[in-house]
Amino acid sequence: LCCFQLYGYCYQDSNDIPDTLTTITELGSPLEMIQLLQTSWEDRFRICLSLVRLLHYLAHSPLGSVTLLDFRPRQFVIVDGELKVTDLDDASVEESSCTSNSDCFMEFPARNFTLPCSVEGRCQSMNEKRNLYNAYRFFFTYLLPHSAPSSLRPLLDKIVNATGNHNKHGNAKYLALELSPRPSVNSEFTQKCMKSANTR
Repeated sequence: LCCFQLYGYCYQDSNDIPDTLTTITELGSPLEMIQLLQTSWEDRFRICLSLVRLLHYLAHSPLGSVTLLDFRPRQFVIVDGELKVTDLDDASVEESSCTSNSDCFMEFPARNFTLPCSVEGRCQSMNEKRNLYNAYRFFFTYLLPHSAPSSLRPLLDKIVNATGNHNKHGNAKYLALELSPRPSVNSEFTQKCMKSANTR
């Protein structure tokens, strides 16, 4: 599962506040990017792979395409080497309405994007694209290229560029396919790494 697991909850009065909600969840470690950058490339790859699974799930969830409006490292924890999202308060399934492409403008600190407005009057894939770019600027750009095996650099550059530039490959399905283990992905080392990442 890509989301924090809820084991139980109860409502009770606490300090004169009625119906205070108490939850019991699985135990996870707060995500510390500085510590994460000091781990092995295989461990960082595993975390990025779990993030790709999350992105794919959010893009194709039973509720529709879900975007995390507060997509930052502090919203995630590490559970058994896997990245999981803990805070869904700012999740949204609403794709922005539009009458022209100019209504589908996405603004980020480093760059901006304009997406097409569909005939149904919705900005095409805006939820998915927002998640992907945030994954790029907070995770992929730091965790994937640093100390990566030289044989994997072309593939990793392609993945980072796809999420950072919103090109034709910039979608969660493409990332999931590119990072799935298959014989064409270079070395025996990489196959072992991917197999480990997919089975943990």
